[in-house]
This record gives sequence, structure tokens and C-alpha cells, in this order.
Amino acid sequence: MQKKKFDSLEIVMSLIAIAITISIFLKATFDMDTNYDVGWYHLPFAARIWGIIPKESFLSVERIEDRYDGFPLLAHFFQGLLWKLTGRIEATHLVNYFSVIIYLLFLRSYLKIPLYISTIAIFTIPVVLTHAPSGFVDLPGNIGASVLVMMTYCFFRQSQLPSKKELLFTFLGAAVAVNTKPQLQPLVFVIYWVVVIRLLWLYFKHTIPEKLLLWKTLLLSAIASGLIFATPIKNVALHGNPFYPTKIEVAGIVLNHRAIPQTYNESNRPQKWLRSILEIDTPEWSIEQSNRTNEPKYLDRAGGFFGAYVLFNLLLSIFLTIDEKLHNKRLGENKTRNATRALIGILLGSLIPANFPQSHELRYFVFWMISLVSFNLYIIFSHQNQARRWFKAKYLKLAYLLFFIVMCIKIPNFYLKPDFRTLEVYLPQVINQEILQQIVPNQQNCLVGRYSSNPRESPYPTVNHAFYYSSYFHPEIANQYGIKIVKDSSDCENTNIIPRNN
Repeated sequence: MQKKKFDSLEIVMSLIAIAITISIFLKATFDMDTNYDVGWYHLPFAARIWGIIPKESFLSVERIEDRYDGFPLLAHFFQGLLWKLTGRIEATHLVNYFSVIIYLLFLRSYLKIPLYISTIAIFTIPVVLTHAPSGFVDLPGNIGASVLVMMTYCFFRQSQLPSKKELLFTFLGAAVAVNTKPQLQPLVFVIYWVVVIRLLWLYFKHTIPEKLLLWKTLLLSAIASGLIFATPIKNVALHGNPFYPTKIEVAGIVLNHRAIPQTYNESNRPQKWLRSILEIDTPEWSIEQSNRTNEPKYLDRAGGFFGAYVLFNLLLSIFLTIDEKLHNKRLGENKTRNATRALIGILLGSLIPANFPQSHELRYFVFWMISLVSFNLYIIFSHQNQARRWFKAKYLKLAYLLFFIVMCIKIPNFYLKPDFRTLEVYLPQVINQEILQQIVPNQQNCLVGRYSSNPRESPYPTVNHAFYYSSYFHPEIANQYGIKIVKDSSDCENTNIIPRNN
């Protein structure tokens, strides 16, 4: 009877997993992402790469060109590709969605973690749920970093040389992470050398080196390394700074840069990171985690991991390690150290995000939480027969389901289901017809924008809405025209200035 009860729980969890997956897919497919950064530069980058809205049709002189020149653009490449193939701007959100689906399939195919539990456990992380149907690009890079972390763990768990499939997973994870998010580049660089040393040790342990084979291996490794670090290499070649346009200093030499983020000078980074992951005085869950209350006690742009869920997974990882050691002691052996390696991996993997600039902005480092959950799921489902009574998978399934339910109750309902705000619905909400009527066809138009305003009432377009004044979105204007968004009319030169009463 008890077995039937837990079989029923598995069916219920499978239905819930299917429901949340479909709901997020519909939201990604039909809802416009109204968040600031999406309209400010993510969508313009995606459109420019594929010539949907070229540079001549939309140009921003406010920091955006520097970002386009130096930031990794792999996610924007795929966003633009989906936009081009479907003809729908909303399809750009599917890059995030499918990155999560690919990761869940990776956990199932390689680590044998059932889809129903991995889907619920990963979507219980609020920052994953909020970003999955969005136009931000934090999630694909962090998914890549999570694959890299899990593969690195597997290389230390096994004593044989990895297969070609395992090497391919590792390469793809590293390449996606580095070429999607600049914040992940130092992390991948460190893991890269850890993996290289481990693979070299396994190679010389299991292989009698042959000159030809060694040269082939070195050549393939060099090509793979070049592809992984393509963006930093390009930035060094063109700008003399791997992290261009961001300011960095090497051996007392300040490299070429165009931006000095104020957050890079912040102090108490580890404390802010701990406060953020445990959600001590952090804002309510949202895609940007912004402090909209303006209360000084809240750490702006912090949180999003579900503090109680973080604590549960950390304690679970510790208890699984203790349980493993007790099991080995009981059997008089010391062979199985999977949980121990996972815990060490999490602790070591905390050092970079905890000390990195903007450490409390967890959407940049969501790989940490994804990896923590993935480690626990792997240990639970690969060793459930060895585990002690309270750590069997059947008991922990219910715990993950309860956390998911609490998360769904706590998070704003907007993130759980589509509201079908398509482009056709969204455009009238952000376009000021008086501004639109001042556009002159067949020439460059200069929009003087502001960072915050009501897009329908202000005489100035909001910076993140200026993109939607492009001729692509207004076929009712018979002739093509160009848009340049600036903060001050002095940057307009001899173009048509909008609004004209500026």
C-alpha cells in the first residue's frame, strides 16, 4: 500500500511538472517582456545581429555601442535567429526557456535524474522561474556554467578517461557561459584549468602517449580553447582588454575601457552575497529583484534563490555527506565519496560569486543554486538504495514539492501564467502618438530620451521604449526612417530632434 502511495505522488508531481512547463512555454511564446534592459539593449542587439533592425535604423549613443562592441553576444545571436525564423519578436524569449529544458534533459540523460523531480526542483528557484520566459540573457550563460560544474564533478568522480560525449558537454557548457555573460568568464577560466589538470592526469594514467595522438589532442584542445574564450580573445585583439568595455587593472596597468561600474567599488561582498542567498532583508521576488519600496533596510537587486530553499539544500548536502561517511564506516570501506565531492564542489564554487563585484545580484550567478540543487538530486537518486531511512528519495520528493508549492504561493501570479500581452497589445501601451507623429520619413530622427517616465504621457520617450519607435514596428509610416536615442539634444547634430519643444 505504501509503495502505491508514493507511486501516486510521482504521478502528481509529473502532472505538476508538465503543467508548469507548458505554462512557462505559453508565457515565453505570447507575452512581451516589459522589463527595462530588454528594450534598452537586449532586443536591439538581437535585431542588429540578424539585420532585422540594422544599426542605421536604430542607434543609441548612451553606452549601448560600447556594450555591443565588447559584451558576449551568443544569447543575442540565438534570440535574433528565432525572431528571424518566426517573424515574431516574442520568440526571443524561447532562448531562455529552451536553455532550461536542455539542462533538464541533460540531467535526465547523463545523470539519470527523473524529469518530474528536476523540473519541480529547478523551477522552485524563483530567479529561474522569472527568467525562463523573459528576454534577459543571464539564464543561458548560467545554464552553461551549471553543465560545466556538473561535468567537472563527474571528472573527479570517475577514474577513467571521459568519453567524447562527456567532453562535448563540457565544451558546450564552457563556451555558452563565456560567450553569454561577462560575469561568468573568470569562473570558467578557473574551472577550465582545473579540468585541464584533471584530464591530463587521467590521460597520462590511462594512455601510453603516442606522438601523433598527442599532437592531435593538443590541436583539438587549442581549437576548443579558442572557441570557449572567443569573446575575451576578440576583445584583447580589438581593444586590449578581455573584459572591454569594463575597467580592469593588471599589474598596476589600467587597460582600455569605456565603463567604470560603481558597484565594482562596493565593499563587504561576501557578507552581501550571504545576505542575498539567505534572503535577509531582500525585496520581493521579481525578475530584477529591485527594491521598489525605497526602504533602506532592503538590499537592492538582492535575493531570488528562496532563502529557506537555499538553507534546506545546504543542510541536505551536509547530511548526505555525513550519511555517506556513516554508510562507508558501516561497511568498512572508503570508496564512495560522491556526496563529499559534491559538498566540496559547492563550497569551492562559492568563492568566486561571493567575492565578485555585484555578488548580491544573484541573477548573474544563478549557476550556484542550480548546481547545488542538481548535486543533491544526483546523490539522492543515484544512491537511494544505500541511503539511510530519512534520506531516501521517496521522502525528499515530498519536500521538494512542498517548497515548490510555497514558492508558487509567494511569487506574484504574473510569473506563473501567460497574460497574452503580445506585441500588438504592448505597442499602444508604450508608444506616444504625439512623438510618433513628429518622426520624419526618409531621414535620421533623434529622440531625446529619459530613463524614467510614463511612456504615454511624457513628452520624452523612455530609453527602453525608444526601440519601439523604429520603422520596423510602424509599417503605417510608408517610408523607412532612422532613430537615434540620446540623453541630450546636443548629441543630435543636424538631425530631426524629437520632441521638437525640447
